[in-house]
Amino acid sequence: MCILLNVFKFLFRGKGILFYMNQFRIPAVMKKIVKLVFAFVITAYLTVAAQSNILTGSVSDAKTGEMLVGVTIKINELKGTGTITDTSGYFRLKVPVGAYSVTASLIGYLTMVKTDVIIQAGRETALSLKLQTTTLEIGSVTVRGDYFDKSIQVNNVSTVVLSAEEVRRSPGAVQDFQRILQSMPGVSLASDKNNELLVRGGAPDENLIVFDEMEIHSINHYPNEYNSGGPINMLNVDLIQDIQFSTGGFNAKYGDKLSSVVIVNSREGRRNSRLSGNANISMAGIGGIFEGGFANGSGSWLISARKSYLDLIKGAIGLTSVPNYYDGQFKIAYDFNNKHKMSFSGIYGNDYMHDDGSSDEEFPDKAGTADTIGIENELVKQNQMAIGATLRSLWNKSVFSSVTLFMNRNHSEIGVHNDFTKRSYDVSGTVQNSEILTRRLLFGENFTQGEAALKFEITWLANKLYELNAGMSYRTGFYKNTISLDSDSARFDMDNDGIFEIPLIVVPASDFTTDIRLFDHNKQYYYLNNRLNFFDERLLLNLGIRYDYFSYSNSSNFSPRVALSYYLRPQITSINFAFGYFYQSHVYPIYGDRYNSGINKHIQNSRAVHYVLGLEHIVEDGLKFNLEAYIKNYSYIPVSEDFIHSADRTFRSEKQLTIGEMHVYGVDAVLQQKLVKDIYGTLSLSYMKSKVKDMRIGYEGQEYSSDYEFPFALTLILGKRFTNLRDEINNSVFYIKYPAYILPFSNDMEISFKWRYSAGRPYTPKIYVTGEQHREGGIVWGKGTWVTGSEKNSSRYPAYQRLDLMFNSRYNFTTWDLIVSFSIQNLYNWKNIAKYSHNDDGTKEKVYQYAFFPVVGLEVEF
Repeated sequence: MCILLNVFKFLFRGKGILFYMNQFRIPAVMKKIVKLVFAFVITAYLTVAAQSNILTGSVSDAKTGEMLVGVTIKINELKGTGTITDTSGYFRLKVPVGAYSVTASLIGYLTMVKTDVIIQAGRETALSLKLQTTTLEIGSVTVRGDYFDKSIQVNNVSTVVLSAEEVRRSPGAVQDFQRILQSMPGVSLASDKNNELLVRGGAPDENLIVFDEMEIHSINHYPNEYNSGGPINMLNVDLIQDIQFSTGGFNAKYGDKLSSVVIVNSREGRRNSRLSGNANISMAGIGGIFEGGFANGSGSWLISARKSYLDLIKGAIGLTSVPNYYDGQFKIAYDFNNKHKMSFSGIYGNDYMHDDGSSDEEFPDKAGTADTIGIENELVKQNQMAIGATLRSLWNKSVFSSVTLFMNRNHSEIGVHNDFTKRSYDVSGTVQNSEILTRRLLFGENFTQGEAALKFEITWLANKLYELNAGMSYRTGFYKNTISLDSDSARFDMDNDGIFEIPLIVVPASDFTTDIRLFDHNKQYYYLNNRLNFFDERLLLNLGIRYDYFSYSNSSNFSPRVALSYYLRPQITSINFAFGYFYQSHVYPIYGDRYNSGINKHIQNSRAVHYVLGLEHIVEDGLKFNLEAYIKNYSYIPVSEDFIHSADRTFRSEKQLTIGEMHVYGVDAVLQQKLVKDIYGTLSLSYMKSKVKDMRIGYEGQEYSSDYEFPFALTLILGKRFTNLRDEINNSVFYIKYPAYILPFSNDMEISFKWRYSAGRPYTPKIYVTGEQHREGGIVWGKGTWVTGSEKNSSRYPAYQRLDLMFNSRYNFTTWDLIVSFSIQNLYNWKNIAKYSHNDDGTKEKVYQYAFFPVVGLEVEF
């Protein structure tokens, strides 16, 4: 006990932990959290004891969902520990607490290995394993166990599968799975403040999100029509079963998107428990989970809720505004029998954010002076939800189907005002006082979107060599968006002689509504996919066709798809190829216009043609190398008539022309190590070029870099798991033992880091001109205007780099567990520039991305 008291004194007095936190201006609330964490951890050193608990699970056929009997289950790290599945396809096994990998094998199926299986003291661990059939005979070839979830992959090329544990432990991801996907090859990162996915040169609205069979626009807080990303994901990592991410060449089942597919399946509640759960606090928020079973194990339920607290620590992460939100998620599953199973799930989020435009930056050249300036003030209020039910039916050993009925709704209110402000500066150039003289609405948006959809899919397994998939979907709903635009008064001095030849051009303020009554219209798609195996499973071929129709724009498209994999060595080395046409209807605002004239109603859908060629090789157990080259040819991209005539500053038009073209090509390489022998990591390297055909008058035949061209990106993630480390330290010499109490070492812990380097994002420089002037605040003529330069995307922001560090430690008690996490984002505080802010007075300010920021997390499981 004396040792414990001395450690507390060291931590919280003198130059202890709090002293060093003061050096980084960590807010008081975070200090209290850190202090509480260390109190928990040090107390835990004296009370943790070795425990065992139950590993339960089920094993099913990856295609049909039929439960498999007699599957051999082995714990790889514990020799002689294993069991087999019973007549219902379930298994139950007592295992000491810790982290393991589990092997499942059965004649006629490929052996699979599930890593990151965590046995907890506080509750049973449940697994849901799926095995893939094979025609290979044991002994005819050497086949390694599948560590990479090939059995559940919908696409053979450009696909990665992640588990919840991989999301949880990823440094810098703050338990947001989309931030992990940003580290995958071919994915670019535009800003720390958003988890948007920029896939192989594609825009952030080109990603299809499938959550529990529901095709929805976004599962993030603060979504918008043009972006499927947001500051933070709404999904609770503890509720995730698995994630599939395909960056190109996906099959005909998926469409109406040009770049990628993200498939997220949530897990079921624990059927063998009346009530279990956890409470947690992390950068993602503070919340809890409760779950259990009912009907004697035939059903389960699960619910979670979470609320943010970033508003309490916004100063520490270098932000003047932070997202405030809360979210909830649930899932209910019930088996009518072993042939028909129902699941019912949903998600909800509510968001609020206010950015008053204030800045802590110093302006030495303005020290002791005053000025007037227009400052943008933005207020955002949003809520979104999705809810759906899926019935899966196994009609016989060859035919199975699924029916999904779902709906989603999004509501958003956005107000952007210009506060014409008088500011005074102190002797250092910091804003001392500010007074708003006038406030004008620059942009207002109030939109509500709701959709209801029915989706049906059926599969016929003719034999082990041929599979036929077919499906359809019918979607209807509504979209109503009212936009308010401020009036604009401008005058032009065309020859810069001080005389304004065009003394006044007035664009009046306006409110216009885009009202797409989808209940009067609909979206439909139909697909057919043939999957064939040849030459003892050496050649896998997918041939598919898809048809999409949108009645509002009266547009329809056929999309042929083909993908093949040829195994040079069965299940070890393969050459992969994919080709296909991909079409996407536009975000709804594109169909509207300021004057409600309907000029954009019948524009064509955008198209991308994919070519992918790759090599995949399983180097050894749990280690995979993948190399892919790709080409994406875009056409029918909407281009505004304003942009075409951008040389004429007086030209105004609302018309969109689908004449845009873009050519993207690149190479992605990745080396991925699953958690085997206590080491895991990913090394990815991407090279990409993305060129847009310039449609502006006077630039015919020229090209420029797209907004999402990041020519080079390198990401390294590396982690190590330590077992029995606390016991080893306790048995070491005193000068190691006692100082080690400062850190939360345990017998089950991990340390990992992520380092990312990428080329800077392209941007078009703005030029401050005095020959074009607008009324500032509607009161006085400004001295000039920032106009977009003629050299489109001719400059780049400085290269981006960031190092994140993460530490996880787990403590197992008799009936509960404590997980302590400590991470540091941007460890060496690199000043990554997000953008430049252009002020009305001709000055320019740098807006930075996340600064050095430590994050402490606690999770209690019971």
